[in-house]
Amino acid sequence: AFLEGPAFDRAGNLLLVDIAHGRLFSVTPDGVWTVLIEYDGHPNGLAIHKDGRVFVADAKNGGLIFDPATRTMTPFVTELPGGVKLKGPNDLMFAENGDLYFTDQGLTGLHDPTGRVFRVRPDGRVDCLLDNIPSPNGLVMNHAETILYVAVTRANAVWVMPFDEDDKVSKAGIFVQLPSAGPDGLAMDEKGNLAVAHPGTGLVWL
Repeated sequence: AFLEGPAFDRAGNLLLVDIAHGRLFSVTPDGVWTVLIEYDGHPNGLAIHKDGRVFVADAKNGGLIFDPATRTMTPFVTELPGGVKLKGPNDLMFAENGDLYFTDQGLTGLHDPTGRVFRVRPDGRVDCLLDNIPSPNGLVMNHAETILYVAVTRANAVWVMPFDEDDKVSKAGIFVQLPSAGPDGLAMDEKGNLAVAHPGTGLVWL
């Protein structure tokens, strides 16, 4: 297995995906594992909607939705307006207003800095916020939801993306530069500190 995308549902179960075998797991608080679904895909991250649906970033199939009630997976975003293909979604998160943010990493890196970050509005509108990222990975917002942080794996850095009054990215820059093979997942704690999972060093930085 290659486990990614941990998130807790409202019952306290831990949900996570297995990239290697196209599986979505649920782990109860007392440690019982259940395979919720196994399908032809490479799920890389997940985020749980307020209504309980599980949105999955799948590197092979795009954006998918898992319905826990029916245990079925359906497409959400598989291509962009004009038929532009996704490179390979990696991670995703919801803002309080229902906007969904996801990274489109694919095989990008310093040799091909064309990874992207997208925002999907509740009405279905899709905005490309940045398209010049060498391997965008995990992402998280500050508590005020005025800044988006993105782990940029191949650049060994975390980028910071502030939003202007028009809700567009303004003055994006490097938040922190890290050593070794780059950062992966991000999370924000209650005090507003940024946690960075860094597999290259076997550490979580705060």
